[in-house]
Amino acid sequence: MRIHYSQEADVLYIRLKETDIENSDEVTDDVIMDYDKKGNIVGIEILSASQKADVRELIIQEFEKVKVKKAKVA
Repeated sequence: MRIHYSQEADVLYIRLKETDIENSDEVTDDVIMDYDKKGNIVGIEILSASQKADVRELIIQEFEKVKVKKAKVA
């Protein structure tokens, strides 16, 4: 699973599976679900994400994760 947040677009994307997206469905005005060809949920896109969750915490966690990875490589 991967989580990506774009501050510029204020969009949060949660990728559950690394498979091809066959279909997408706008379940609400701000939530889009992506499905594979078997109908399994592959990803969830949340528009205006900062209005629905504390994305600052996600940004900090992602920064710490990158920092740790760099430290292990060195």
